[in-house]
Amino acid sequence: MKKLIVICVTLFLCSCSVNTSSNVNFKGEDLKYFKDNRTGLCFAVVASRKAASLETTGLGVTCVPCEKVKHLIK
Repeated sequence: MKKLIVICVTLFLCSCSVNTSSNVNFKGEDLKYFKDNRTGLCFAVVASRKAASLETTGLGVTCVPCEKVKHLIK
């Protein structure tokens, strides 16, 4: 779990531009959930990229209700 947080923060800090595309591959099972034990908050994280391209990538992190996702947290 700590590795996931480090990777997410690193990707966020290293990104220098925002690319948008309507051709992004996304599946619901790509979402990963974790709970920050320091704050008690839960988060959903997803990384995506444009099909056959490394130029359009994205990382999304959002706070979610812990009760709704507690069964999905690994």
